Amino acid sequence: MQLLRYTQDVFGRKMLVGVNWDLLWIPVAAAGVLIALHLILRLRRRPG
Repeated sequence: MQLLRYTQDVFGRKMLVGVNWDLLWIPVAAAGVLIALHLILRLRRRPG
């Protein structure tokens, strides 16, 4: 799997075209886990 896509410009230099979106679920899932963990810890520390 190619994470970054490159092409050549008119001068023959390598140029970044874009990134692969197939792995986007990893940071989204990590953010969801961190938010859920934060909420759980916050509810457990609540007094009363």
